[in-house]
Amino acid sequence: MTAKPTQHPWSSEALFNKALLYAGEMERYTANDWHFGFWSSLTLELLARAAVAYVSPTLLANGRDWRNIYHALGHPATAKGFTPNSAIASEVLSMLNEFLPDFNKELADFCAIHCARRNAELHSGEDAFTELRTSAWLPKFYASCEVLLRSMGKDLGDFFRDPASVQEMIAVLRDKAAKAVMQEIEAHKKIWNNKSSDDQKLSYEQAAVWATRHTGHRVACPACASPAMIRGSGQGSVTTEINEDEYEIVQRQTMLPSSFECIACGLKISGLSKLSACGLGDTFTATSVLSPAEYFGLHTDEELEEAERSAEPQFEEDFNELGIDEPGE
Repeated sequence: MTAKPTQHPWSSEALFNKALLYAGEMERYTANDWHFGFWSSLTLELLARAAVAYVSPTLLANGRDWRNIYHALGHPATAKGFTPNSAIASEVLSMLNEFLPDFNKELADFCAIHCARRNAELHSGEDAFTELRTSAWLPKFYASCEVLLRSMGKDLGDFFRDPASVQEMIAVLRDKAAKAVMQEIEAHKKIWNNKSSDDQKLSYEQAAVWATRHTGHRVACPACASPAMIRGSGQGSVTTEINEDEYEIVQRQTMLPSSFECIACGLKISGLSKLSACGLGDTFTATSVLSPAEYFGLHTDEELEEAERSAEPQFEEDFNELGIDEPGE
């Protein structure tokens, strides 16, 4: 008779099952009960770790000690008194933000804040969840869970008892974002229309120069049609091409919008949900052109020349050699 294999504690399956257990504990309470918020924070971190482990459990290992990686690969401890140490929550969220396109900065920031509430609840005298209004966090909690579940090939019905209500709350979040951003756009349209034609022309020209000098994706402002800037964060893999004719290495990566700014009318929009609601949520491509030295971490010709100059021996002037007394003698 052979022993039944046990799940690795850092495996996606083990972490998901524990998150599912915690979600069930959460749902024993009403959403405005502090217990609900507390258990939701534990659920969220475990679900995030499960999503990372779904790619590979080794990503959960704290890289400061190779034994953690060895443990993540399923091997027994090789040192007495060794306790496996996994990556901290902020590192887990950072990884998800980078390799999951739908886990955008807005969701990553929310998850970081919600996990910080958990820390405050456990490690201080603060009542982190008692006065917390559900409208301020619950829709984003469900939206985050939806993205994490989808990355593992699961849906809301695999995790929550009432997935229809959860989906409705996520839809409300998107509707609120759309309503808020349209109000912002209309307000800045009025500001723009109240400017004189000369002021509009000057602001447009200034915006054109400003947008050219900044890094990002240039678009037309939805309020005043002036050149404006979208910034974002890298998502997914980086493609690399070698241009042998120019001795250049070209790298490209998909960027997910996170913020918008127009200096002509002053409109600013933060968050992918709002950007998507006004037609500015499309991904764009960031392109970097590197020299072989930059790509491989070698020194450039300019750096080598500077190093040679700085390495030249520096001698104090020897006045005696020229038969001249040193100053002060």
